[in-house]
Amino acid sequence: TPPSLTYTNLTSKLDEILSRGYLKVGTTGDYKPFSYLVTNTSLLPTTNSSTKINTTYIGADIAAAQSLSNALALPSPVQFIPTAWANLTTDLSANKFDIAMGGISLTLARSRSAFFSTAIQRVGKTGCIRCSDASKFTSLSSIDQPGVRVVVNPGGSNQAFDIANLKAATIVLVKDNNAVYQAVLDGTGDAMISDLIEVELQVKLHPGELCVVNPGDPWNFEELAYMMGRDVVWKNFVDAWVRVMLGGGAWNQTLTTWYVMDYRWPSV
Repeated sequence: TPPSLTYTNLTSKLDEILSRGYLKVGTTGDYKPFSYLVTNTSLLPTTNSSTKINTTYIGADIAAAQSLSNALALPSPVQFIPTAWANLTTDLSANKFDIAMGGISLTLARSRSAFFSTAIQRVGKTGCIRCSDASKFTSLSSIDQPGVRVVVNPGGSNQAFDIANLKAATIVLVKDNNAVYQAVLDGTGDAMISDLIEVELQVKLHPGELCVVNPGDPWNFEELAYMMGRDVVWKNFVDAWVRVMLGGGAWNQTLTTWYVMDYRWPSV
């Protein structure tokens, strides 16, 4: 008789979190509108007395992290752990946090060592350029030309896309993801390639200065999701929560708050 599997004594990250009493969330804090590290609280939006927002990290996925904590009925506040795009998988493997949140692209490379939740948002790469160059840069091929400088933050899906698709343009690394669009504005770079939703927000923040290349038609298929260790029980709970959040409209409401509405994001 072949041996049978038993799950009676199986322990999970979910049990660990419930026992601990709070959720540890890894986030980069540099990807509006999903996760942003607040350095100037005077820029926070005015809210009514019944609305409380986190004043260290803000954004759609920061609000979602609190929603996940509420779904777990945890007694203590969410603990946000700073990480970097290049360190996401290694920090997760080192058990520095329970889940990574903040506009994270679901990629095959990351999926080799981590689990992803059900996707929360469909995105895709597109270009952000100075509006003065709108007639010059109309497609990916027009950007991929000798002498064109494409700025990018290291370690994330943006850099992976650039390496895979740019053969003639020069890729210029900018360590701080908050500074890449400023590099386009000040002429240090000519273009930045990122998810359409981030580019569109930057265009809102810099009207008449920054423009989208070929708006509404991303250059690839990509989805954003939440990244966890390879724990089936924990992933099952997160997936169930995501389905409720998506199906009940809570995610659309959260994204509207941080993206569609005129929230006073810092301009860089």
